[in-house]
Amino acid sequence: MSAKIHKAIVAVMREVGAIGKDVKNTDQKYSYRSVEQVYNRVQPLFAIHGIYSYPKVTEQSHETGKTKAGGTMNRAILTVEYTFAADDGSSIAVTVVGEGMDMSDKASNKAMSAAHKYAICQVLNIPYQVIDPDKSTPEWATKLADRVTLVQTRNLYTEWASRHAGDLEHCDKEGKKKAFAEWVKKVLGGAGPDDVGEFADWTVEDLEKCQEVLK
Repeated sequence: MSAKIHKAIVAVMREVGAIGKDVKNTDQKYSYRSVEQVYNRVQPLFAIHGIYSYPKVTEQSHETGKTKAGGTMNRAILTVEYTFAADDGSSIAVTVVGEGMDMSDKASNKAMSAAHKYAICQVLNIPYQVIDPDKSTPEWATKLADRVTLVQTRNLYTEWASRHAGDLEHCDKEGKKKAFAEWVKKVLGGAGPDDVGEFADWTVEDLEKCQEVLK
């Protein structure tokens, strides 16, 4: 099987960032991350990197109860297998459980939405907030001292883009990334990554060479 789906998912992980619990449930008084927040952030990145998903319900159960006011409440619990596929046909599958409750006929719909949200969030390991690694030095930082953090990479890209703003004014986002990757390969004598998503494999020495050129 082609490994493109793995590379594409990692590329999305590097770009998606955090999605916080910014929506309030006024009845139970808690904050949560809505499916709309997840879709709005992730769908454009899936489109860019050629990823799509489709579901298969493998188990389901339904029950009906009464609300405090005497109304009918329907509850659906669905076990759903989601396949995440790349545009070359490679894929991975994950199984999640979604639960939904509704007073009408939308319990299964809500369960599917919940299942899809958690499948996406767990596949991409989406955090609720991003902690800048430069703010502190955790114990494991010394073990990775020969590698470059995503923050350092972004800072380098920002500085490079600022220096070449005139040349990049007609480029879209992907065009800028490609030009940046080509510049890096030139600085490193052809040894740089072919894609900006692979910059996490840089060494500190590689980063310092590029920083020196921008001085």
